[in-house]
This record gives sequence, structure tokens and C-alpha cells, in this order.
Amino acid sequence: MKFIHIADVHLGAKPDRGKPWAREREDHSWQAFTNVITKAKEEQVQLLLIAGNLYHRQPLLQELKAVDYQFSRIPDTQVVLIAGDCDYLSQNSCYAAFPWGRNVHFLKEKKMRYVELEGLKARVYGLSYHRREISQPLYRNVRVEDDGFTNILLGHGGDERHIPFQASDFRKTPFDYVALGHLPTPMQLIEEKAVMAGALQPIQSRHTGEHGYFSGEIRDHACRVTFHPLHYCEYVPLNLKITPEIKVDELEKFVVDYIRKSAPHQIFRITLTGTCDPKAPAVARELERLERVALVADRCQAGYDFEELKKKYGKQMVGRYIRALEGMPQDEIVKKALSYGVEALMAE
Repeated sequence: MKFIHIADVHLGAKPDRGKPWAREREDHSWQAFTNVITKAKEEQVQLLLIAGNLYHRQPLLQELKAVDYQFSRIPDTQVVLIAGDCDYLSQNSCYAAFPWGRNVHFLKEKKMRYVELEGLKARVYGLSYHRREISQPLYRNVRVEDDGFTNILLGHGGDERHIPFQASDFRKTPFDYVALGHLPTPMQLIEEKAVMAGALQPIQSRHTGEHGYFSGEIRDHACRVTFHPLHYCEYVPLNLKITPEIKVDELEKFVVDYIRKSAPHQIFRITLTGTCDPKAPAVARELERLERVALVADRCQAGYDFEELKKKYGKQMVGRYIRALEGMPQDEIVKKALSYGVEALMAE
């Protein structure tokens, strides 16, 4: 049985608000989802598993119809989905009552249920969120029928507030495959057995690295899976260590040249470390204006001349503070306290 496993598509999300490319980013989730449907059709996939957060919020009726149309493109593929913490089934949600096509199976109950897939000799177990948070470990000790069927668990969670579990919980699981969602990074928790699909495409700059979907095949209760990256967007970390001698325009030129040589789908999250000139313009603010820079985290320490400050403010608070900390063992914590403390006192 050939399958595709996706999660956290987040249709309707609006990443990078305020950035020139924000409108383009809104389309990436839909484009990636449509791509997966096309792949399922081309590869004659028999089962599409969607492990929660297909939508970024409660979907509108027109959004449900748009997705159902995509499912109608693959009538020979059985689709099984659950609601996650973002698209949970609120009271009177049109999501819960929507009449899906014949090949779509929505496991929308609060308690564990399964759908038996005719012709595939397979059962898919799962449950949906009816509130944003579920702190109970609902995936432990799930019983399955032992009658030769392929058994799959479709789940969403993995932290303290969202159906907590450990990878070890699935080491002796009765399921042939555990298809998970919620955590943004794609990973195999247990090789060829329990897989976190990760976000189909990232919606926050802290979700760095490649994103995409998993495909696999189950034969005689043995599974093989492969990760397929989709390059609509990839947030890339760029760490820069600077000194007071580096001018802002020189740093800007370096970043611009670096980005120009990178793949066009990559957007950068910059972290600044080192020391900076406290009198110079805010470097982070200048870099954040550059094209394809989503965020700049400034973790620099001000490069003060402490000897000069002691001479100038010898008996005042600044001078006393410097001498007090210089008398302590000079580890990284003391160095940071000296820099940050002087910066705060100078601001006063």
C-alpha cells in the first residue's frame, strides 16, 4: 500500500506580515498542498494521511469546498484526516458538518476511532481536537484488532499541552505506521515506524530548514518512508559575528551579496553576535530592511572602553559598577553583566 503523509499545511496562514513578499507567502501553503495532490495522482498513491492543522484556523465554507475539489482530483486515493490544535472543531463549526467526497474520511470524534478502508485491508485510527489544548497522553495503550489488517495511527501533538508523548511510546506500538503532526520539523522519531511530518511549508521564520512531505509503502506490516522537500520557502539561519570596526554599509554589502548567491526560495533569519559601537546606528534595524531578510536578532554586546569610562565616571555609579565587576572572576556571565549593566547605566 503506497501512501503520502502530510501535516500542518496551515491553509489560510499569512506569514511574514509587513514584508514585501508577504502576499506571495500566503499562496505557498495552497501551492504546496496542490503539489502533493498532483503527486498522489501521478504516483497512484492509495492513501493520503493528513495529521492535523490542514487549516491555520477555523476554515470558511469556501475553503472547505476548495480542498474538497482537490480531493476529488484523486478519486482512487483514500484520504484520512483529523483536526489539530489550530483548526480544532469549535462549537457549530462548519468543518465538522461539511459533506466531504466519497474518498474522504474525517476522524472528527473526541475519542479514538478508526476507519476501515475497503480494498486496502487497512484501518486508520485517530481523533480530532475539539479545543486548542489536550494535556492527556491519549496515544498510549491504544488497542488494535489483530486480524491481519494494516493498522495506522494518525496523531497530532508531542508537547505538554498537545497530547504529550515520547518517541519511546511508539517503540513497541501495535501500529504498522504512526503518522504524526504538530511539531514543525520533519523527522523520523522511530525509523520507518513513527514519523513527524513537520510543516508542509514553514509559516514562522524560526522554523528553519527544509520542509515537505513523506511518502511510503507498507508491505507485510513492514514500512519504508522517504522525505520529499518542497522548495516554495525555506528560512535559513545566518549567524554574523561583528566588531565595532565593521561599518554598517560594509556589513549590508556582505549580506546582500550572500543572499544574492543563495537559492531564490530562501529567506534569512540573521543573528548578530560579538560587540558593536554603542554610538553607531542600530545595525539590526538596517539589516532588517534588506530584501529576503525576515528577522534580525541582535545579541551583540556594546563595545565600551571601560578604562575610559572609569576615568570619566570614577566616583559615579558607572565607575563603581565597572570596578566591582572587574574584581570578580571573569567568566562569560560576568562579562555579559558588565556589558549589559554599563549599557543600562549609560542609557540612564
